[in-house]
Amino acid sequence: MSAMPPGTEDRRLAAIMFTDTVGFTGLGQRNEGLMMELLNEQRRLVRPFFEKNRGREVKTTGDGFLVEFSSALDAVRCALDIQGALKEENSKRTEEKSIIVRIGIHLGDVIHTGDDVAGDAVNVASRVEPIAPPGGICVTSQVYASVVNKVECQFESLGTPALKNVATPVEVYGIVGYGAQMTRPPPARGLPKDRVAVLPFVNISPDPADEYFADGITEEMISSLSRTKGLRVIARASVIKYRATAKSVSDIGRELNVGSVLEGSVRKAGDTIRITAQLVETSNEETVWSQDYDRKIEDVFAIQIEVAQRVTVAYTQQKLVVRPPAQVASTRIT
Repeated sequence: MSAMPPGTEDRRLAAIMFTDTVGFTGLGQRNEGLMMELLNEQRRLVRPFFEKNRGREVKTTGDGFLVEFSSALDAVRCALDIQGALKEENSKRTEEKSIIVRIGIHLGDVIHTGDDVAGDAVNVASRVEPIAPPGGICVTSQVYASVVNKVECQFESLGTPALKNVATPVEVYGIVGYGAQMTRPPPARGLPKDRVAVLPFVNISPDPADEYFADGITEEMISSLSRTKGLRVIARASVIKYRATAKSVSDIGRELNVGSVLEGSVRKAGDTIRITAQLVETSNEETVWSQDYDRKIEDVFAIQIEVAQRVTVAYTQQKLVVRPPAQVASTRIT
């Protein structure tokens, strides 16, 4: 990964890693000589793994590093190498002379100016690193999605913590087995509960030609909910791209900045049709309520309007407040 000539600027997608050495500030106040000795040893032990995993050391950050990788997989493998090597090394040392590191990784757009990098991705990575426990590794959802099936380790979601100067909520994952037991950091301010997205309803009828009915239900839901006072509904053009998507509800919520999504399915058999709708909170992917509607097919448009109106009433009755999972309502209306 070559550096840009001085005075030029370049944007690209990169995985950014921040490392930080635990306890060095306090150690420096107690024993400055030992601190400098351990700092030099830490750099000697850690630096070879950057080159091994095709990383570029951008700069040191006091007792840590800012490193750039062209792929999230390389960054995660490097982090695993570092923590594995330090764990083995520390097994031979006293507690006072142990070198314990935190690592945070984010994947996003960065700006290159000469040898340095900047941008939102760098800021996010720097805020994720302190969340990692001593000896641990934390990554954002963007990194997790890129590597989850490519590395032999398990991930644990830590939710969407409040990250300083990061406006959009970011889900953070810890890599299990590295560092002390992880605890969930304080959550970020929730997504706006007065914004909802109606995802394209899914046609699960045997006949693919019934797709038109599912599209009609989606249109009516958007139209009906849009007339609800105090509720802001995402336009159809913005949600149609999520038809048959593999993205999670939490990812969709962050991308559209909505507190909840309405999703459902349509199934037709003979002269009967069943419409299932459910409201899902995007911050925790919990179902607030779900309903099944069974109808005879006599007037397609009347069915669509009626079901959309019932969903609007049900949604309004929730008052945009998420209830605990034990209170989730599931009913069938005929």
